[in-house]
Amino acid sequence: MMDSQKTGIILLIKSALTGEKYTLPEDFDIEAAARVAKKHQIIALFYYGALNCGISEALPVMQNLFMLTCQLMALSERQNFEINSLFKAFEENKIDYLPLKGTLLKKLYPKPEMRTMSDADIFIRTEQYDNIKPIMLELGYGGEYESDHEFAWNKKNVVIELHKRLIPSYNKDYYEYYGDGWRLAQPSLKDNTCYEMSAEDEMIYNFTHYAKHYRDAGVGIKHIVDLWVYKINNPKLDNDYILSELKKLQLDVFYENTMKTLENWFNSGKANEQTEFITQIIFGSGVYGTHEAHLLSAAVKSSKSLGTSQKTRAKRIIDTIFLPYSSMKERYEVLKKAPILLPFMWVVRWFEAIFIRKGSIKYNQRRLKILSTENINDYQSALNFVGLDFNFKE
Repeated sequence: MMDSQKTGIILLIKSALTGEKYTLPEDFDIEAAARVAKKHQIIALFYYGALNCGISEALPVMQNLFMLTCQLMALSERQNFEINSLFKAFEENKIDYLPLKGTLLKKLYPKPEMRTMSDADIFIRTEQYDNIKPIMLELGYGGEYESDHEFAWNKKNVVIELHKRLIPSYNKDYYEYYGDGWRLAQPSLKDNTCYEMSAEDEMIYNFTHYAKHYRDAGVGIKHIVDLWVYKINNPKLDNDYILSELKKLQLDVFYENTMKTLENWFNSGKANEQTEFITQIIFGSGVYGTHEAHLLSAAVKSSKSLGTSQKTRAKRIIDTIFLPYSSMKERYEVLKKAPILLPFMWVVRWFEAIFIRKGSIKYNQRRLKILSTENINDYQSALNFVGLDFNFKE
């Protein structure tokens, strides 16, 4: 059974999305609920819902939420201006691009500030990147950073992530389905070099992204609400196609459990053990999950190749004592030129941990306590319970 705090927060979100006024539980604590809203980055959504449902704007907590919402409005306007300027430059320079995730989802909310966006995700062709870099510099972006699946640029508090692929290659099962992703792109009618996915493929992609976060470390309220907003804005989605493609991704069961959770939240759908569990995980996660879940998720992935949680824990202990070369060389530059010094640098690291960075020992003790065999097995079982798993070997 969902408690009054969760019920009240969901009613406020629903109110913000529909404009309807709802009666909140008698013991609803607006201050405690506001802390949850901040943790999950749904401040404006929460604030507008609270206004609709009769929470006095004179309350100190509401005044604080109002100020934060104004800041989000300003940020949203600036992001929108910068994104449109970038799209215009791409058009003028014949750069193909496909907007992703929040860049599109913001437009589906009643007010754009209701959907916060820490960065703008845009899919590009990697073969055009040499032509894109001068555009980014001319528009005032800097701090270029490359990861497995994206090139990140920033301009003050606006971050642009140019995706090389739709899914990181280290999410091997999902990457196997998507590849680089351009097979799903189709020309948009809006601009000459703008591309888009079909409504169904966009839903599948948004759901895959949500599932990726859920199994990797947990996922917040914002991301599951995205799915509901997308669904109500696209009432004619071909659900048979969506389920058939999600089955290829081994996400069909999790999709059905998530949709039942959303029906329970927003449409008086009946709760069951899976919907209650998903609700607990989401509310307990924060916007991008928890540190503990991240550690356990990585351990479960390792167990797929090592065979058992016991072997995974043993490997984590060995790696903690004898940090792998790939990590050691980032900490000690000399190893990049002289890998043979690795055993000596292990001793240096142990000396530093004992006499200089004393907190690192306690940190690793806490880390290994989290990575107990029981906790690793429990995390695996929790994923399986809702229809998820890591369907690959490292």
